[in-house]
Amino acid sequence: MEFQTFDEHYIRQLRDGDPRVQEHFAKYFGELIYLKLRRRVRSMQLLEDIRQETLCRVLRTVRAKDGIEDARKFGAFVTGVCNFVMAEFSRSENRYEAPDRDFDEHPDATQDFDAPLISDERRKQVRKILGKLEDRDRKLLKAIFFDELPADEICRRFQVGPDYLRVLVFRAKARFKQVYVRGAGSGS
Repeated sequence: MEFQTFDEHYIRQLRDGDPRVQEHFAKYFGELIYLKLRRRVRSMQLLEDIRQETLCRVLRTVRAKDGIEDARKFGAFVTGVCNFVMAEFSRSENRYEAPDRDFDEHPDATQDFDAPLISDERRKQVRKILGKLEDRDRKLLKAIFFDELPADEICRRFQVGPDYLRVLVFRAKARFKQVYVRGAGSGS
C-alpha cells in the first residue's frame, strides 16, 4: 500500500460528493483501517462495523460547517476517529448492564430457584463420568478443573513436559466427552 498526502482540494471534493474521490476515500482508508484492526479485533463482523462507523463519522465531519482544519493531517484525523470508535465499540460490548430493580425489593417471582439443584445434579453427573474414566485421565482432569493447579505443578505430578501435557489434556477431555455422549444416548 502506498501512503498518500492530502490537500484542501481533496477535502473539498470529498465534501462536495465527488464519486471518484469518495470511492478513493472508502477504498484507501478502508484498507488502512483493516490493516490497523486485523490483529486487535476478534471478529470480521466487528472489524467491518468499526470500519463503516469510522468512515461515516469522518464523512460527517468533512461535510460539517467547521469541517477539517488542516487537510495535511487528514490521515491522522481518520486514525484518531478509528481509535475512538474501536474503544467505543469495545466498551459497549463489555459493558455490564445494571439490573432494573432495586435490591430492597422482594425477589423476582420469575427467578429460577431450581438453579442450585440443577448445578448440584450436574456436579454429580460430572463425578459419575469421571469415575468411569481411566485413573490417569480422572486425576489429570481433577487436577486441572477441580483443584485448579498451575500447569507446572501438573507437569511435575504427571512427569511430562508442557507440550505433552496439552496432548494429555486433549485426550482426557475427548474421552470424557465420549463417556458423556454415550451416557446421554443410553439415558444413564
